[in-house]
Amino acid sequence: MFRFYRYRCIIFRHIIFWFFIIIMMKLTIIFYYDLQQQSIDSSSLALPFDDSKLNKEKQQKLLNLTASQIQFITTTIIVNRTAIEYYRQYVQRKNHEQFMYNKDLFSSKTTRYILLVQVHTRIVYLKKFIEMLQAVQTINQTLLIFSHDFIDPEINMLVTNITFVP
Repeated sequence: MFRFYRYRCIIFRHIIFWFFIIIMMKLTIIFYYDLQQQSIDSSSLALPFDDSKLNKEKQQKLLNLTASQIQFITTTIIVNRTAIEYYRQYVQRKNHEQFMYNKDLFSSKTTRYILLVQVHTRIVYLKKFIEMLQAVQTINQTLLIFSHDFIDPEINMLVTNITFVP
């Protein structure tokens, strides 16, 4: 009798485990396709093409909507706008809370411009960019910041050997 309950518990655990895995896969697929559709919608707005037929179809669909569907659309738009406003305020607050390290190394009297450079893996382009920066007249008044997500000793040597900026 005890074995029967033990096997039943084991089988029940396996069923719950696979049920959980299947639900998570379905949710992942749904979110993936939703994000993919959003990216298609947002990128299609930037593409130059004649969308008069598309606009006519959208207008026809909007005319055929019921009152509850229109209510849902307006609440969705309101929720999206409030979320966007919330994130805007959050980013502004986080930007004001930032602490600037090494502030004492760079005086605000000599620094007039700030140039942030995102470095990728092409070292030849970086060398040419640094050579072109040397020819800029106000480069000695510029705080030059290099940011990179690829660690390469050659790139680090190139950046640390720059002497024409403070």
